[in-house]
Amino acid sequence: MLRDTDYMKIAEEYSTSIGVATMINYMERVDVIKKNKLLVDDSTINEVVAMAVEDGIYQKVIRKVYELQRGRRGRIKDSTIYKRAYQLCK
Repeated sequence: MLRDTDYMKIAEEYSTSIGVATMINYMERVDVIKKNKLLVDDSTINEVVAMAVEDGIYQKVIRKVYELQRGRRGRIKDSTIYKRAYQLCK
């Protein structure tokens, strides 16, 4: 278990909850999707964020997400934007 102060420090630094990153780490993607059938888009975004944190490129990815969202045209899902931003920052 993490202490409250450590949890808040890490959550502020990465702007994501540790529980989501842990869930994605220990569960197969298929299990996560089955568990959150209505939130498939959100689980994909959380997975991309977790990978960016692991790779140490979280800030670059989020900056690229904002750039891509500003230029978004039509019906592009948020998960598609996050995936594209991650690919561009690799």
